[in-house]
Amino acid sequence: MSNVIKNPRNGCALHGALQTVQEIRGAVPVVHANAGCGVVNYLAQRNGSGGGARYSGFSIPGTAAQERHVIFGGASRLREQIKNTIKVQKGDLYVILNSCESAMVGDDVDAMTREIVEQGEPVVDTLVAGFNGGIHYGYEHVLADILKSLDGIFKSDIEKDERLVNVFGIVPDKDPYWQGNLIEIKRILNGFGLKANVFFGATGSVHQLKNAKNAAVSIVFTKWGELPAKVLKEKYDVPVIIRPSLPADANGVQELATALAEIVELDASKVDEFIADEEDFENSILYRVRDEIFEYGLSKTAAFIGEEEQAIRIGGFLKNRFGVEFSAIVLTDALKKDEEHETDNGALLAAISENVYIANDQKEINDILRGSGAEVIFGSSLEKDIAGRLNVPLVEVSYPIVDRVILNKTSVGTNGVISLIEEYVTVVKEYDVRKKEIASSIVRGVQGGESWQERLQKKSYSNKLSSITELQTREYISAQR
Repeated sequence: MSNVIKNPRNGCALHGALQTVQEIRGAVPVVHANAGCGVVNYLAQRNGSGGGARYSGFSIPGTAAQERHVIFGGASRLREQIKNTIKVQKGDLYVILNSCESAMVGDDVDAMTREIVEQGEPVVDTLVAGFNGGIHYGYEHVLADILKSLDGIFKSDIEKDERLVNVFGIVPDKDPYWQGNLIEIKRILNGFGLKANVFFGATGSVHQLKNAKNAAVSIVFTKWGELPAKVLKEKYDVPVIIRPSLPADANGVQELATALAEIVELDASKVDEFIADEEDFENSILYRVRDEIFEYGLSKTAAFIGEEEQAIRIGGFLKNRFGVEFSAIVLTDALKKDEEHETDNGALLAAISENVYIANDQKEINDILRGSGAEVIFGSSLEKDIAGRLNVPLVEVSYPIVDRVILNKTSVGTNGVISLIEEYVTVVKEYDVRKKEIASSIVRGVQGGESWQERLQKKSYSNKLSSITELQTREYISAQR
């Protein structure tokens, strides 16, 4: 019997492929599906924190397949849509995105693509139907399919650039900070004397994809990026470095430099100077909040809800630098097909918390949080309700974040550390202020001669008291006398 998943935060493979192509400047997606597939993705994303891409919602070119196309096949409709899209939308690359319907019917999308390519148009297709997997699967496979097909469309010689580094593993729109994270990684690599080849956002484009085969190395942050990097390795002998996470702080930047130095020749003095500046900058920021760290007891028991990479990066930093103890870590990204309940980075996660769960159902996540004893939750906007019920502060760090617009803010590197510290301290201080305000209102409402027990019997008072503990209220009352 099937189960209903409450507030799932991972869409299907088609949505992952669509979100990826949408964020490549010069690439035009063509969705071979019913009219609802692209719109559902838009509705799921429109309240997200990063805004909308150029092609989103009702502006996405698509075949809008009907019942007759499912019964008799939709190849002719796809041919018509591709030609019309090329006429109306100017693009450097057109990417046909398959769907559940077209995959089940067996439309020969490859044949349609070859037909258009033979006419001189830059078209590739990806056979990533929605039922193949989740968003991360779609991200990996659409990039892999594009990179496999580029040579048949764009003729160019391989001219290796010994300073160029391909960046994989940051899934567009799936991490609220993806745009800022790409900018920060680019800044860090530039600090090493290297050039970052990013495919998405303000500085990414089809040109960067075409140039990927000329890179000196591909670096993959997280397990979600290995497939396209392996394509470049097999076809063009581009070495691959796989990192468990993005750099969390100056120490992470140092580890990244060490990994790159094994393949790419770096100027040691330039790298050392850059990292020293990062450490000084980070330490100066931490020094400025030293009083808050002790005053608000930031070495709390915490729970983390988010993707594996984020848990390793953010959880590791908070544990090592703030002494935060994680009573529970809930991983929300989908498993790869060769995995069951184990992750590639199990040892790193185990060092952060003894209790690591995999869940995408909000009810299941809420049950875990109820039993975690957490004093603070690091998660998404979906945890706002349970955080309120448990009366603990919520620091929003993972997808989705729906109550803020995040355009170029980062959560990685030294700049990411600053953002995380700002957010953590601010949320805890605001929570402490609210708690004192509630206690103060209770004190003001106590009438002379009433005992603690008599006051408790009043419903309005009991409701207020539910948001703070009796012990905290007694302490506050004593302090006011």
